Amino acid sequence: MSQESLSTISGYLLNRIAAAGVRHVFGVPGDYNLALLDEIDAHPLLRWIGNANELNAAYMADGYARLNGFAVLVTTYGVGELSAINGIAGSYAESVPVLHVVGAPTREIQRRGLPVHHSLLDGDHRHFLRAAEEVTSAAATLTEEMAVQEIDRVVATVLREKKPGYLALPSDLVGLPSPGAGDPVPATGSVRGNAGDRVRDFCAAAARLLDDGAEVTVLVDSLAARHGVRPELDTLLRKGRLAVAVTPSGKGVVDESLPAFVGVYNGAISAPEVRHKVEQVDVTIGVGLVEHDLNTGGFTTGIQACRLIGLHPSCATVGAQRFEGVTLRQALDELARLVPAALDTVAPAADAARPAGPAAADPSAPLSQDLLWDRLGRFFQPGDIIAADQGTAFYGLIGQCLPAEVEVIAQPGWSSIGYGLPAVAGAQLAASPDRRAVLVIGDGAAQLTVQEIGTIAREGLAPIIVLVNNDGYTVERAINGWNAAYNDISRWDWQAVPGALGADAVTAKARTLGELDDALARFSVHVDRIRFLEVIVGKHDLPQVLSDTARAVAERNTR
Repeated sequence: MSQESLSTISGYLLNRIAAAGVRHVFGVPGDYNLALLDEIDAHPLLRWIGNANELNAAYMADGYARLNGFAVLVTTYGVGELSAINGIAGSYAESVPVLHVVGAPTREIQRRGLPVHHSLLDGDHRHFLRAAEEVTSAAATLTEEMAVQEIDRVVATVLREKKPGYLALPSDLVGLPSPGAGDPVPATGSVRGNAGDRVRDFCAAAARLLDDGAEVTVLVDSLAARHGVRPELDTLLRKGRLAVAVTPSGKGVVDESLPAFVGVYNGAISAPEVRHKVEQVDVTIGVGLVEHDLNTGGFTTGIQACRLIGLHPSCATVGAQRFEGVTLRQALDELARLVPAALDTVAPAADAARPAGPAAADPSAPLSQDLLWDRLGRFFQPGDIIAADQGTAFYGLIGQCLPAEVEVIAQPGWSSIGYGLPAVAGAQLAASPDRRAVLVIGDGAAQLTVQEIGTIAREGLAPIIVLVNNDGYTVERAINGWNAAYNDISRWDWQAVPGALGADAVTAKARTLGELDDALARFSVHVDRIRFLEVIVGKHDLPQVLSDTARAVAERNTR
């Protein structure tokens, strides 16, 4: 990219996103963004990743941002951005920092209200900005006068809030000079904040609750990962002799191989031992908790507010006291200093009962969800990227005690099926193409986003894809309509799909335990190619956690 192009509005934008750590830009071309795509192609630090459609691009950007800390998606106006908005909404719900850049019609077209293609043909060119404002932390349509300020404002807000942002770039602005280029790049981390007195007050209040001999459990959720406080959390967990549990959306945030790890807490759906360790102890420290129905056992959590120390991105609580401006990082640092003295006499947390695997089965035994997840739990390795799509895949994963240093890519809050396939590819690009990635996805979910296997192959990625063929939407069957036609899907020849999409993949199909074991053994060898395993299980076969969750959802949907 020439020095001349670096001083343009588009060059300024691209430098800002590159400085924030972005190396890949996802999206789909359209006539209003083509000039910008030329600039991306020419940029020395950025690589364009063209996707099969805009929704998949949004999902891939989401997966990338979860590991990279920031991602960028580029679409065209109207048809492109609305195709992507489901994925952006998911990033908003799940607190994932994705910047959505939209190539828009020229300023003159917008000023005159011309009914151009991709618009609603009514002359109002602010429809899509208004829609974006509902699912972003900051949004703007760039102007020549305010381009630099708005780019910096939106990018800084995305990085600080860990929520998506939106920039509409009129196509005639792309090559215009950028006044003010060269200003400092917005910070990439969470803002620490200057709340000295409130931090001291929080520390004093927490110390009173954490008296000598208090039994304490730390309950960890996804915002700890989004806001980059895993090192501080790990220091706390290893300094104090504390029990630790995770919520469903907190899977993978802590090292589940720690002796103090007791399991997944999901309200009344939890194992009794885990529920006791979270609800009946003297103090529960909640780290980045996100309270939604599928994360709380249908709002059945039983943590007493007076015993809860709550750590949130921009405030902390101790019982009924609230300390504004105390960040997750600050609060964790203070608790790590408090815990050794306050809890010196506390015995190590007893191991809670973990789900027992199925009894040894004959190799000819037909596969079941229990047998599948028993084998997958053993197949996962330290450092894996593990993606589990919503449905039987995610709820099967909840029952597994994961090895150290894994990254879990899942979307239990937004729960958009099909998300996992593009997202795991984005995560693998952010981490390293050589890092092992395992995706488990249902057949119904895969039919929504399977086109992205072509992109995965083109980019030289080699994930392991486990497709659970249970003949339709089993998660929906569990809620309503066990045998209803609306929960059926078209039956595909899944073994032919990777090749049809341009992938030179290793494929296998397993109906029995022996076939599954053989396939997983083979997949450990072929590390340079996509490995695609179709496993056949009964359409009414459910992991127990999903059965309990579906029952709660069904009851709530009819009240």
